[in-house]
Amino acid sequence: MENSNYNFKPLEGYENFEATTQIIIAEILRRNLPFEIIDADNNLIAVKYNNKEYIIHEGTISDANSLIAYWISNDKWMSRQFLKRKGIRQASGILLARNYQPEQLNSINFPAVVKPADTDHGIAVSTNIQNREDLQLAISAAFSHSEKVIVEEYFKGQEYRFLVIDEKVRAIAYRVPANVTGDGQSTIKQLIDQKNKGRGTDYRHPLLKITIDEEVYRHLKALSLTPQSILKDGEKIYLRNNSNLSTGGDSIDVTDDMPDFYKDVAVKSAQAAGLNIAGIDIIIGDMTKTPSTKNYIVVELNAPAMLSMHDFPYQGKNRQVEKYVLDSILNSK
Repeated sequence: MENSNYNFKPLEGYENFEATTQIIIAEILRRNLPFEIIDADNNLIAVKYNNKEYIIHEGTISDANSLIAYWISNDKWMSRQFLKRKGIRQASGILLARNYQPEQLNSINFPAVVKPADTDHGIAVSTNIQNREDLQLAISAAFSHSEKVIVEEYFKGQEYRFLVIDEKVRAIAYRVPANVTGDGQSTIKQLIDQKNKGRGTDYRHPLLKITIDEEVYRHLKALSLTPQSILKDGEKIYLRNNSNLSTGGDSIDVTDDMPDFYKDVAVKSAQAAGLNIAGIDIIIGDMTKTPSTKNYIVVELNAPAMLSMHDFPYQGKNRQVEKYVLDSILNSK
């Protein structure tokens, strides 16, 4: 079995908050600061410090980021303009409105990626599209979630989330799609059940349960497997393509292994949009190769940054990022 040190325990009395908010509340309690729960269902709290009040939504949405910086990061096309201004590399792409002309797609080379301009959690994102027919299907799916859709060229590599706080990279997570590793005797279903222990069904947990859905069946079928198949000892299989934690992926801490070159790219990306707290998604062709501009693209800027993946990764150290986040928020006025 692979070595995991995942040991998240919900914060007593605050179990119904998202894990990122639980982590921030725990830090507020450690500092003995007076705080108030405004709306528990919406993860909305207020904390007092030096006679000033700070409102915090979902753990990181606060006065630390200006309204305009938040809006820039919320719109993937707008983010692209700000990254471009600073010469930060991204995939070449186009923006489509609902009444787009088919010939607009002629400039796109395959494989391609399609994504709604303003959704998060990987909703309706299709990657590695190989032909025109699949492209049209992916565009239709994306338009069901947004008024604007981005089509861009696919960049092969691994995606990393860099947490940038006040111009410093404080943590980096590599997100791996849902997977299991065999022990020579358990079925895939049993391995999934085993791995799901301590995971949740929503964002109250840093890692979410793997569900056996259509996508998982399709992946297993392609490998000539079923949930009842037994994997050899040490044999690892992926159960889906996307690496979102919301679909049962693993977060692996790689903060100490990442070359400074890419950390600088992450900091510059946050600065490009004026973000003091940001989750920067970067795809890197190969982290072990000599860093270069050709070896990466910046995919996205996230003003609401999930903290729990950095404190409770499936593998790696707890980076205790809440200290830096709370400092940033309390220094914002």
